[in-house]
Amino acid sequence: MKKNDSMTTGFPLVIGTVIAAGSITQDNYGGAAFAVVTGAIISLVLHIKSSRDQGS
Repeated sequence: MKKNDSMTTGFPLVIGTVIAAGSITQDNYGGAAFAVVTGAIISLVLHIKSSRDQGS
């Protein structure tokens, strides 16, 4: 049975985007970039991990 993990793998990216939006309103562009990049990396790792789990 296939499990739908799209919500789980995309959640860190959404959180990173929300944090980035808050950082931009405070003119903290470095923090905003860090939040988005970190969220994207975590999402990618979770996606790859869930893809490997589904394959077996």
